[in-house]
Amino acid sequence: MGNVPIPFRTRKQRKPLKHAKRKDVLENKFEDEIEVPIDTQHLLISMLLPPAVKAFMEECEREVDRLCGARYEHGKTNSRWGTQKGSIVLGNQNVAIEKPRVRGKSGNEIKIQTYEDFQDPRLFDQAVFTEGIKRVSQRDYQKGVSKIASSFGFKKSKISKRWINATAKKIEQLQNRDLKPMDIRAVLIDGKRFRKHGVIIAMGIANDGRKFVLGIYQADTENSSSCIELLTALEKRGLPSSGLLFIVDGGSGLNKALNDKYQCHDRKRRRAIRIRCHVHKWRNIEKALGDDSHKASALFWALREAKDMGEAKVLSDRLESVLRSLNRSALDSYLEAKDDILAVHEFKMSKDLKRFFSTTNAIESLNSLIEEDMRRVKRWRDSEHFQRWLATYCLASEKKMRRVRGHKALPGLWTLLRSATEIREEVDSIEAVA
Repeated sequence: MGNVPIPFRTRKQRKPLKHAKRKDVLENKFEDEIEVPIDTQHLLISMLLPPAVKAFMEECEREVDRLCGARYEHGKTNSRWGTQKGSIVLGNQNVAIEKPRVRGKSGNEIKIQTYEDFQDPRLFDQAVFTEGIKRVSQRDYQKGVSKIASSFGFKKSKISKRWINATAKKIEQLQNRDLKPMDIRAVLIDGKRFRKHGVIIAMGIANDGRKFVLGIYQADTENSSSCIELLTALEKRGLPSSGLLFIVDGGSGLNKALNDKYQCHDRKRRRAIRIRCHVHKWRNIEKALGDDSHKASALFWALREAKDMGEAKVLSDRLESVLRSLNRSALDSYLEAKDDILAVHEFKMSKDLKRFFSTTNAIESLNSLIEEDMRRVKRWRDSEHFQRWLATYCLASEKKMRRVRGHKALPGLWTLLRSATEIREEVDSIEAVA
């Protein structure tokens, strides 16, 4: 059997692009050319691009009129000089158009500023970043923009570079922005793991109830030294060194860091108030109690809803008595966090504020948003790759976060908190002199 020659495959010829002409655009002739592979790609998927191109052309015409005056007018300094093939960045892609030209009296060409503005690559960088935020995988971006993306040289490598440039700026923005204007009064800190990378994230509550992501610190575990490093870096950027309210989940590393840095465990010397997350503490007690947990549940949650510190202490004593009869380990678990549990009643918070500041739900919701956005990344190349994405989605999630419910009562809370810590500072200074 002889060798059968294999015929060469001929490459399919690419259809030439058709540049959008001023006359056709202004006469709304887009719809008649749907089958023509012009590079206004959104004609295939949206009716938003043609009006945008038309608006651009109209703005160009107005600028040409300003430069040259009305058509056929005598005594003009500048004159119209035909058209030239060009392109603009619009709708997240290059759009081929015929741009108008203007010649000056000396014969040199005068730039059309409208055209120059729409060629700014930073507009495209922002568009790529926005698409990335919308969960468009960089690997599939070429498929996502449209079927004729190859006509304009859209490659995943090019898009990836644009994405890197856009997200690299987010690390700088997150880790170096000034915190002083935010007027942060409360801080929530939590650790999160994304495969092999661990990170500690800090969220701040401002004086007006707004929530901000303060910073991140990459660390394998939520140990005390890493937490202190993060807090020290935040102080250098404007976080107050005293008068803060910390809401924590009870991690030993974070608690040790707060004790070492703010003396939260010493009521006479503390420069910050620490509140323990009621949800985390109840889960620990519940595990210890097992089937008997229902006998203490009502008392524990009534403790959070107490009207004042007096009522809270009465309920706390009753809870201790119940736990002592049920399970000594559960009692020890409660006693370990008793002061931090009762701290929510020190400043006469409203019901809404008690519920907010008695849990770490706010930062756990942030972590869930970030995890949802980052879960599609299958492999982190290095720390820089990981932190670029993390910073990007921290800032993106920040925009979705609502103000604290009951935030109108926060100024009063901050006043009491500041007063309490100022007293602590005076005691320290007096004892130091003695």
